[in-house]
Amino acid sequence: MSGIKDYSTTQADNISLNGINTAEGMLPSNLNNAIRALMKNTRDFYNDSQWVIFGDGSGAYTPAYVSGTQFTITSTGNDLTSNYHANRRIKATGTNTGTKVGTISSSAYSNNVTTVNVTWDSGALGNDTDLEIYLAGLTATDNSIPLGVVSSTNLADGSVTTNKLADDAVTNAKIADNAVQASQVNANAITEAKINAGAVTNTKLGADAVNGSKIADDSIDSEHLVDGSIDTAHIGDDQVTIAKIADAAIVVASEQAAHTPNDTTFYTTSAADTRFLNKDTSELINSGQSWTSNDNFIATTGAIDARVTDLVDDVGGFVPIANETSFPNTNPDVNDGVGTIVSVQILANSHTANGSGVVTIANGTVGNSTVTLNNCGNGATLSAGFGILVESTTTLHTYNFHRLVPKATEVSTVAAKSTQIGLLGTTDAVADMNTLGTSQTVSDMNTLAAISGLNTLASNSANVTTAVTNLSSINNFAEVYRISASAPTSSLNVGDLYFDTNANELKVYKSSGWAAAGSSVNGTAARFKYTASGGQTTFTGSDDAGATLAYDAGFIDVYLNGAKLVNGTDVTVTSGTSVVLASGATAGDIISIVAYGTFNVAAINAANITAGTLATARGGTGLSSIGSAGQALVVNAGANALEFSTIQASEITTQGNVFSNYNTISSNITTTLSSTKNSFLAGDITVANNITWTISGSGSLTII
Repeated sequence: MSGIKDYSTTQADNISLNGINTAEGMLPSNLNNAIRALMKNTRDFYNDSQWVIFGDGSGAYTPAYVSGTQFTITSTGNDLTSNYHANRRIKATGTNTGTKVGTISSSAYSNNVTTVNVTWDSGALGNDTDLEIYLAGLTATDNSIPLGVVSSTNLADGSVTTNKLADDAVTNAKIADNAVQASQVNANAITEAKINAGAVTNTKLGADAVNGSKIADDSIDSEHLVDGSIDTAHIGDDQVTIAKIADAAIVVASEQAAHTPNDTTFYTTSAADTRFLNKDTSELINSGQSWTSNDNFIATTGAIDARVTDLVDDVGGFVPIANETSFPNTNPDVNDGVGTIVSVQILANSHTANGSGVVTIANGTVGNSTVTLNNCGNGATLSAGFGILVESTTTLHTYNFHRLVPKATEVSTVAAKSTQIGLLGTTDAVADMNTLGTSQTVSDMNTLAAISGLNTLASNSANVTTAVTNLSSINNFAEVYRISASAPTSSLNVGDLYFDTNANELKVYKSSGWAAAGSSVNGTAARFKYTASGGQTTFTGSDDAGATLAYDAGFIDVYLNGAKLVNGTDVTVTSGTSVVLASGATAGDIISIVAYGTFNVAAINAANITAGTLATARGGTGLSSIGSAGQALVVNAGANALEFSTIQASEITTQGNVFSNYNTISSNITTTLSSTKNSFLAGDITVANNITWTISGSGSLTII
């Protein structure tokens, strides 16, 4: 059937109208018939103007049946996929087809043939010789629907699905009161900002849910502690001061005389000094003092040593000498035998025994004879400064080692620490020393002793204190930023970061999950090509050229053998590392992918541009002034810059004004005349010598 569909966009090619000859030289009667035919065609179109028989866009066409869901249109050199694009509504009529309405699912162009695939609302195409194809008047782009006219009354119930909602489009005002239930809340979605002050009560806290990190410093006072809850393990070293000990447990000097000894109290130093022996009092006999034999005095070791010497001297068998080179020349025993003790007051040098426990002292006697000491112990050392006791033998200058004598000064020092030694004997001190003496504690102390950096740590105590003060911030950073070969799945909050060591990429946690912190594409676009195997749906990893697929979800186009696939319908493109076809590809199919880089263009405040000129390529004029009154900004004769020029008015609107034109052509110039406009100049016009004035174009110029 003839109609508007057969009209050509080339005017000269329209030589027939509904079979009426409209070529040059047509019969006059054909003009009337042609006008009536044109009116008929116009009315036919108007009656169903929402559908257009587009064909190939110019003149008659013939659609070719391929299958119940596919047809082709052959048009030399014309790729019609932009007209027969996916999601555009389509109608078909024919003898076997009847009338079918559907939606274009995809289209492809190759060798002058545009192939169109259709999903029909019902039924299928018939193999008709009178097949006619109609396109809906509205397209996916450049459609004519006014903004703001589609209201809720135009939408069918249930037509607004999740895919139709833009991200962040559902605000609080769109959610009905009490509409959000527990099942609608994502895990970890309720942050501190979402909880009202005082809203978390005891019933909202799980058992053992409040740990140390949830309790503010200095917030637990005595009323929050259960009686008996602070045991030894919870008390820091040196934290129990005298003020923290009950008065009844401390015995002071004024109380000691009436105090009955028990295991629940202890003496202060002044009380102990009063109650127990003090060597600085008259109760003590020191070396050099007269010996008094009664039960009211205690002798020092020096006094005892002197007393024993005196007694031995009285009975014999004890010989004191000054040092190890003062042994007598003869056997000190009265019988030249065993049993006499020689006391060496102080060793001038250290002596080490051999493997048999023998110490040899050269020039050991006053007559410079060698002295031999047996039984000292294998490899034992007799240290300088100590005294020794040895026993005579039947062999001249040979003695058996008896024992080492401690330094008197060190014994006095120990005696002066009697109070501290007494403290070590308390039950708690003994228990603490037993704890320190365990193998694990000894091992730990050995480990500490082997750490060379402890002094450095101590010298940086201020930094340690700073770190402790900011411990919550340090812990928070550890929770916000992580490094992993796989995406973290716990303790997730929007804005968290992790560095993917497999992809060598920083990622950020969004409400939709983990995503690349920057664009996956380096630059504006990246292209990938895969050759499919039979039935293959997923394409990922290295492509035919060895490039690894990576893209930002939503910023990608996928083509199957050159035909663009519809994202979300023909192909799923959400993972950033793979594309998944809705239907398996045929072996040898080419999958072409274009991934686009995403970025934000910086904005510059115009007020910040205070000098220079802005080039036309950057949206400026390239000029530093604004011209004069009555001038307009135009492209110059060289078509390479802008300039100001006097406006040529099309009419005179002010009394006394006139039109004017130049009466001399003084430089080479071309005037181009338009075929759709009449041009005129007034008066004589002089062309200067050696100057060319070229009149071009298909219009006319009148000089009056």
